[in-house]
Amino acid sequence: MNAWWQQLNIREKRLVISMGFVFIIFIFYNLVWQPLNDNLVKAKDKLARQEALLTWVVDNTARYQQIKKNSKGDKRGGSLSSIVNRTANQHQLTITRMQPQGNDLQVWIDTASFTQLLFWLEHLASNEALKVKAIDLTNTERAGEVRVRRLQLSKI
Repeated sequence: MNAWWQQLNIREKRLVISMGFVFIIFIFYNLVWQPLNDNLVKAKDKLARQEALLTWVVDNTARYQQIKKNSKGDKRGGSLSSIVNRTANQHQLTITRMQPQGNDLQVWIDTASFTQLLFWLEHLASNEALKVKAIDLTNTERAGEVRVRRLQLSKI
């Protein structure tokens, strides 16, 4: 190698040295700089996604705690049947039969507006901390009305 180097003239030696320098820069860029840069961009993207997730969790945690506080702090609460009766009356629904079943309550309604029934069920879930375990509906002769054969509700 030394003999080869010695036989090169000055211009060729400078060219080999400059090409070696360019080659070292090329290797440094491809093996060190570019991967670091790519990983930095990926890390920034991941951080942004994690911050967005944290914001969502904090917002929804506060919302959940507010709903939980409202449902526990509701002075109008009472038993499952009293909650169902009170809210059904507020939503202009007429309950034909109620039957307690352990910690659950089964409810029957002869005719009800489907949209009014959905508003009532949403109110029970979001404001009264009740959940629908099972529901059996049939349509009636009138459009937009349903018959609730069986609605099983329980406390969350």
